[in-house]
Amino acid sequence: MELKRFVLTPIRRKALPIYPESIGINPNEQTVNRPHGYPHYHWLQTIEGKGAFVFDGQTFTLSSNSGILLSPFQNHTYYPLTDKWVTCYVTFNGDMVSDLLTHIGLKTNVCFQWEKQSPVANEIMLLISKLEKHEDIFGLHASTYLYQFLLIINNYAKLQDFSHVSTNIEKIAPLIDFMNNKISDPEVGLQEFSQLLAMSPRQLHGIFRDTFNFSPYAYFVHLRIKKAKQLLLDKKILTIKQVGEKVGFRSTSHFIASFRKIVGLTPEQFRQLQ
Repeated sequence: MELKRFVLTPIRRKALPIYPESIGINPNEQTVNRPHGYPHYHWLQTIEGKGAFVFDGQTFTLSSNSGILLSPFQNHTYYPLTDKWVTCYVTFNGDMVSDLLTHIGLKTNVCFQWEKQSPVANEIMLLISKLEKHEDIFGLHASTYLYQFLLIINNYAKLQDFSHVSTNIEKIAPLIDFMNNKISDPEVGLQEFSQLLAMSPRQLHGIFRDTFNFSPYAYFVHLRIKKAKQLLLDKKILTIKQVGEKVGFRSTSHFIASFRKIVGLTPEQFRQLQ
C-alpha cells in the first residue's frame, strides 16, 4: 500500500456547510505530537497493525476496525505499537459541522469500534479511489461523500466494546445472505426474516438494533439502496424506474424518497455527480 494524500481547498468552501480539507493513506504511520491540536476536525482509523492515541490524559489503542474523531485544536499524540501501522484519515471543517454532528448524535474526542463487515472499514478507501478517477478541484463531490461517511460512522460505529456483536453476526449471517439474494423481491419482509431464523419479530428486531443500530427491515432497505447506487453507476442505460424495480421497489416515488433519505440525494442527482 502506497502513501496517498489529497489536499482539497474548494474555492467556494464558504458556501459549503461541510468540506474536506485533506484525505489520505499512510502505510507507515510514525509518531505525531500536536500540543496545540489540528485546526480542523480529524478522523483517523487503522487499516493494519496497531497504534496508541493519547489526549486529555487518556490512551486509546487503535487496532483494525477502530478509529477516532477529534475536534479542532484538541491536543493529542499518537504513535505506532507495531512495526507496521497503516492508517487512513480525513480532515474536514465547515460552518455547519458542529450543528451537523450534534444533529446526528455523533460525538467527538472519542474512540469508535465497528465490525469487519461494516461499511466504515472501506469507505475512505472508496472515496480515495473516486478522487483518483475524477479530479474534484472544488471539493464539491468530496463534500457530499464526507457527509455520507459521517452518517455511516454514526450508524455503524459504537463507543463500547463489541465482543457481543460477533455472536450476533453469527446468528444472523444466514439472514444477511438471504437479504442479499432477495434484494429484487418486493414481497420479502419481516415475516420471512423471522421465519428463516425461527425468531419472533421482537427478538430479531432486538438483535439487529444491538448489532447495526437498525431494524431488520431498515437494514434490508440500506442493502437495496447500496445495490441501487451500484446500478446507477454501472448500468447507466437503466432508467430510475428500472433501477428501483431491480432493487425491490414497486413505486418509483417510494424508491426516490428512500434513496434521498439515506444518501442525501435523489438517484438522478447521485448519478450526475459521478
